[in-house]
Amino acid sequence: MAISFLCFCLITLASLIFFAKKIKHLKWNLPPSPPKFPVIGNLHQIGELPHRSLQHLAERYGPVMLLHFGFVPVTVVSSREAAEEVLRTHDLDCCSRPKLVGTRLLSRNFKDLDALFQHVIDDHLNPGRSKEHEDIIDSMLDAIHKEGKDSSLELIIDHIKGFLANIFLAGIDTGALTMIWAMTELVKNPKLIKKVQGEIREQLGSNKARITEEDIDKVPYLKMVIKETFRLHPAAPLILPRETMAHIKVQGYDIPPKRRILVNVSAIGRDPKLWTNPEEFDPERFMDSSVDYRGQHYELLPFGSGRRICPGMPMGIAAVELGLLNLLYFFDWKLPDGMTHKDIDTEEAGTLTIVKKVPLQLVPVRVQ
Repeated sequence: MAISFLCFCLITLASLIFFAKKIKHLKWNLPPSPPKFPVIGNLHQIGELPHRSLQHLAERYGPVMLLHFGFVPVTVVSSREAAEEVLRTHDLDCCSRPKLVGTRLLSRNFKDLDALFQHVIDDHLNPGRSKEHEDIIDSMLDAIHKEGKDSSLELIIDHIKGFLANIFLAGIDTGALTMIWAMTELVKNPKLIKKVQGEIREQLGSNKARITEEDIDKVPYLKMVIKETFRLHPAAPLILPRETMAHIKVQGYDIPPKRRILVNVSAIGRDPKLWTNPEEFDPERFMDSSVDYRGQHYELLPFGSGRRICPGMPMGIAAVELGLLNLLYFFDWKLPDGMTHKDIDTEEAGTLTIVKKVPLQLVPVRVQ
């Protein structure tokens, strides 16, 4: 009899706790959510380019919205203000990561990326690293020159990836993608490439045998080109998902514990509330602007921000700056016979990282 009464009390207590939690959750102000189907949730609304699909949904349902990928609830953030709340205000409560296939691949079985990149960063801080960079760049330039001379056509992506493979860990090629997008936008606009090459050659002179890291600070227009490329073509348009470790509020909405959060940096980079003519490639929008891409300005987040900012950022920036500076100083770039700059498109492909769907084909012409 006593045992039965104890069981009754335990069941009653468990039921009360369950319903109390239910009532509490009903009082939560959850983000708006598109209608979903059973089992698949909102997956039917996600197309081949998830960042674009999520951007379009955000335009209808708001910058903080709740989606269901199958049975998994995911909060998607698509505004500068909401991103700042997640990545700075609630950084400590949002710095966990769900164990996903993509995260497993990029973190080498969920090992700490900071430790993974530490030897790369240490090498970069070593004074002897500049010499290694210069040797690698020399090899890249020689390869481009040789192939251009022999066949008059090469895919610059192969040489850029080969260059970066000596700097980054295997499989990390976002720097190469950024250079390809930058070259794509420049070649599409002959006035732009003429302007940036004019600045580079005027500032560095006409008979420089080798580009060094000290030369980067002499070419501010090139830095604006890189900023604009990060804005319009972030290599990873969705920051790797975070997972809340506690209940938080973002833009007034309740985000429960163990909830996955995606920040759509591509949508933020094309937000018309933040950028004039956001679909246009215009480096001069950064003229006299303090906005930078190192995680302190939430309208431009190609490397993320906070405790989970990309630890390979210093190497990625150095590779893009040095790579583009060399490509634009030592070579002029022509299109294959029969093509004009109007034939170059910016169609995208990919999911975790975004590549140019149609490879960029250019003919290098050595100017020195």
